[in-house]
Amino acid sequence: MTIMQHTAVGSDPQAIYNRIQQREIEQLAQIAIQQKMAPIHTLAALDLLQNEIQIFLGQNWLSLFIADNREVNYSLLFQSNSKAKTSKNESRSCKDTFFKECILSAEPILFRASEILKADKSFPASFVHVIQEGNKAIVSKAFRVHDHYWAILSLGYKRLEHIDPRLEYRIKNFIPQLGISIGNILMHERSAHAALTNMPSSPAQPQGFLQNEGYGKKSEASEPQMIGESDLIQAIKSQLKMVALSEMNLLIQGESGTGKEVATQIIHHFSLRSARPLIKVNCAAIAPTLIESELFGHEKGSFSGAVKRKIGKFEQAHGGTLFLDEIGDLPLTLQAKLLRVLQEKEIERVGGNKNIPIDVRIICATHKDLQAEVKAGNFRSDLYYRISAFPITLPSLRERREDIPHLIQHFLLKHAGENPPKQMSKKVLQRLHLHSWPGNIRELEHVIARSILLTEDSTIKKIALLPDADFVGESKVPDFRLQTLANFEKEYILWVLHNCKARISGPNGAATILGIPATTLQSKMKKLGIGKKFSYSKE
Repeated sequence: MTIMQHTAVGSDPQAIYNRIQQREIEQLAQIAIQQKMAPIHTLAALDLLQNEIQIFLGQNWLSLFIADNREVNYSLLFQSNSKAKTSKNESRSCKDTFFKECILSAEPILFRASEILKADKSFPASFVHVIQEGNKAIVSKAFRVHDHYWAILSLGYKRLEHIDPRLEYRIKNFIPQLGISIGNILMHERSAHAALTNMPSSPAQPQGFLQNEGYGKKSEASEPQMIGESDLIQAIKSQLKMVALSEMNLLIQGESGTGKEVATQIIHHFSLRSARPLIKVNCAAIAPTLIESELFGHEKGSFSGAVKRKIGKFEQAHGGTLFLDEIGDLPLTLQAKLLRVLQEKEIERVGGNKNIPIDVRIICATHKDLQAEVKAGNFRSDLYYRISAFPITLPSLRERREDIPHLIQHFLLKHAGENPPKQMSKKVLQRLHLHSWPGNIRELEHVIARSILLTEDSTIKKIALLPDADFVGESKVPDFRLQTLANFEKEYILWVLHNCKARISGPNGAATILGIPATTLQSKMKKLGIGKKFSYSKE
């Protein structure tokens, strides 16, 4: 298409109408497949849905592989009808090229027939069989089940030269619901296994790994999860697991409701102290006159009401981890005593005269800007430098909007109880995506839990949100005053860019929302005079 033709199509009202109509058809197709996937809790039910999945993704063959929780081996969980004789119990190492390449890629990967046949030992045996059946390419995409198990969706195609934007978009939108369905299947199979063996049910594990020796000594139920697949959260997860094995004192910063306690639980879980207690103290929730006794304990008769000796939180956490939440609210007098404990690694109970050695790792958290508090004289600089050897800042939900669908699905499943998880209508999802979330993840969870309680149908169509200051005024919707189509198109693109924080590509980028390739959007921006340096700013 020439530049003139492209320009003509871009400003043609009929072309714009057709594009909007196509986008609505696409969204309806996604909603339809998600609603059909939601009730699935057995592999047999998944198999019955193959025709609908084939219509949506256009594949000739589908398979699902899943890894064990230690990422040592992975095996075939499910594949659609195929003449190929493949052992479902075939176990492959997670170190093989195929598995590593899939989990390291954020995008679906295309494997051509020639590549698979040339390096057949690098791929599962089923791949070679389906290629021999006439498939010319296999598209694979890795994803997490319950944010824990690695799984890989693979799709075989008889006619596919490359992954076009529409197929990539559909695969990425299909994956989150597939992850929930696979999680439901694993929990159902685990429950059935427990019933047959007359054993109590434990958290979901892939069926093929129930009998594996040494399948993780830690209960999966106790393993904390940080939900999300955004680049920001992936980086945070890597930081947490990396620093967990050290003995360094940590400072976790972030707005209220961003998951500072969950981050602490992850660090403790993966640390060498995980077998010992994790003790939590909210410094803002304890009266200043009581916090010293709460932290260090007291001797009998040390003050009025001290009728017996009390063991403080430091002693309770001996050998483990002490989490001091809202450290910025600790009184200055207690800050000096905490600094001494960190330096000397010993405490003295209130009313006592004996120094008690303690072996505790300290993790502090705050929603305050401690550097500003130091400048204002509200926080000791020497304590700040002692606890902030490795600072970790958690992003607000506004900074990671692409994780909102993952969090919604997690909370819908978490609060479903014994009932099938509810679905969200398109309008509700859009409202949740545009909300500013001043209370972050905690606010989102409360909204979801309340909506489940108030909704009798299987789909949540109404939702109550607190007034959103970030989206009140002219920036809430584009101005529909009479104007030229070009001006309207420019204002609409600017509005979408504003709500995407200037992100052009990616799952929640402006191009995806507009339903056009990123290159087309960039061309339109250039034509309409929208500079590349457009940046997000609150109006």
